[in-house]
Amino acid sequence: MVDVLSPIDARVLTRLTPATPSDVDSAVRAARAAQPGWARRTGGERGRILHAVADLIEANLEELAETETRNTGKILGDTRREVRRAAGTFRYYAGCADQVRGETIPVGTEYHTYTVPEPYGVVAGVIPWNVPFFFAAKKIAPALAFGNACVLKPAEETPLTALRLAGLLAEGGVPEGLVQVLPGGRETGAALVSHPDVDLVVFTGHHETGKAIARTAAANLTPVALELGGKSPQVVFPDADLDRVVDAVVLGVFASCGQMCIAGSRLLLHESIYDDVLDRVAERVRALRVGDPFDEATDLGPQITAAQRDKTLEFIAESHSTGRVVAQSAIPDDERLRGGFYVPPTVVDRLADGARLLREEVFGPVLAVSPFRDDADALRLANDTQFGLAAGVWTADIARAHRFAGQVRVGTVWINTYRVLSDLVPFGGVGLSGYGRENGTEAARLYLRPKSVWTSLTTGLPQGYGLGGAGAAG
Repeated sequence: MVDVLSPIDARVLTRLTPATPSDVDSAVRAARAAQPGWARRTGGERGRILHAVADLIEANLEELAETETRNTGKILGDTRREVRRAAGTFRYYAGCADQVRGETIPVGTEYHTYTVPEPYGVVAGVIPWNVPFFFAAKKIAPALAFGNACVLKPAEETPLTALRLAGLLAEGGVPEGLVQVLPGGRETGAALVSHPDVDLVVFTGHHETGKAIARTAAANLTPVALELGGKSPQVVFPDADLDRVVDAVVLGVFASCGQMCIAGSRLLLHESIYDDVLDRVAERVRALRVGDPFDEATDLGPQITAAQRDKTLEFIAESHSTGRVVAQSAIPDDERLRGGFYVPPTVVDRLADGARLLREEVFGPVLAVSPFRDDADALRLANDTQFGLAAGVWTADIARAHRFAGQVRVGTVWINTYRVLSDLVPFGGVGLSGYGRENGTEAARLYLRPKSVWTSLTTGLPQGYGLGGAGAAG
């Protein structure tokens, strides 16, 4: 049995038995058996069921958000938005389900050749603990829309809303066995990813776990999509709207207690505005209220796990010797919250190039600030990391903005905004931030594979076909 804790006060919410390799095998077999019948349904039929699930999510919004807040410590405003996003994800893919198209390819007058998009079969979704309900929706909804089954392993620390989603899926009409949710840790995940009847693995999480998943899946040549971490820069030029910049910087790294793969954790400021912007950000950070996530006055709750809290505090402690701690918020002095996993939002500067805080993902509310001289220096610093998930650039010079967007090595660039996401827009990274893309039209490419069909339009063998003939290539 594993205790599921609330990071708000370290109280035990429930105890769960992790899924064993035998449980994983049973779940994959059940999904495998249910998938062909689901794939034979029309896209319209699948879409209607996904819309019904979205209706149920919206009808249970408060319950889901409150459960998510208790299990993650995120403020209630955030979890409400995430539940709404999850419902929107089911609606988006409900609309995509009957929009799948093959194509006819004119290879010559002797053939009728076309492609048929087909589902992979059983998709394994493995998700992290930072946005558990939304990520469950993000894996399950497209898998089902395009005719697949899905076996989902939520993070061991935050399984509650994913398990609740499984009930809503059944209530909405998803066939029995088609979606399986398996709580558990590394053993459960390894058994799922290595299962020979899993046809596709889609993972979101830490880059080291992503490497392990890729190695494990390779034994069966199972294709993998990996959306991993980031060390994202926000680059601010002197002509930017600095009021908007300060708002975006604070929300971009301190929202969700910094536990976002797209956190703008590196702030790069032109030297001419460095002191001004740094002072403004520092003032905002000192005023942030850390505390009970159910209190509407709270800006940040705790970190989700004790291990993550300890990691963040280690980075902060190191920063006192490797840089300058410019600003910190206070952590709550409340007896009710005394056992919770709270850390102070922190701003650090005067770090040397190559410092650990500039290169490694903290996944906590810590902002590293650096100056730059010119455009070339800004690009050098922005690309000085092995991660490549996202970046922001702030400038009134649109030509400069697009030059930067074309040269920065990331999967997503925001110009004069930050942390805006949509199911319509492809998302993923490069380098240690992973490979493969989710969302938008890329989701169909991820969850479907094309089958090519050739039909001869001539009597007998086509002209030129035979031993040594051009038609025999391959």
